Amino acid sequence: DEEIKAANLGMKINLADQTVYPQSFKVHNIVLNMVANLWHCPKPADFDDYGAFPGAGTVGSTEACLLGGLCLKFRWRKWYAKRNGLTEAEVRAVYPNLIISTCYQAAWEKLFRYMDIEPRFVVPSQSTFALTAEGAREKIDEKTIGVVCILGNHYGGQYDPVWDVDAMLTKLNKEK
Repeated sequence: DEEIKAANLGMKINLADQTVYPQSFKVHNIVLNMVANLWHCPKPADFDDYGAFPGAGTVGSTEACLLGGLCLKFRWRKWYAKRNGLTEAEVRAVYPNLIISTCYQAAWEKLFRYMDIEPRFVVPSQSTFALTAEGAREKIDEKTIGVVCILGNHYGGQYDPVWDVDAMLTKLNKEK
């Protein structure tokens, strides 16, 4: 009974509304800065103006997947247009792809379906339930916007080998 009363108290509060709860936005920026510092992100030129790295907090993992995928897509569009001498309108007609293990979270289906991104699936090893850098490399072309590594798949909690994939991508990018 006490738990239900406590839960009901919060039902009317929308902490995501920064105009009503400005302190929640301060917490958002603190967390953003902690994650950016954890990943050794370079400070943006306007950091002193805003006091935070660029980014967006999400309520759930689906939002995070969708926003991350869109960021990859928009960054890729600029690169692809410049590389191929295309206008913004012309590059919108090009269908990009994203490399991901078949052990992916269902949220990625929304990205593929609604954001016009082709999934390129890597079937993981039956012994490790993780994709391999070599398996991902075989799927990459100039329309690839990114490679998703899963940290804790739904089957057994296995992690994809992020460092191996990063080393492969770093080498590939230097070659191109």
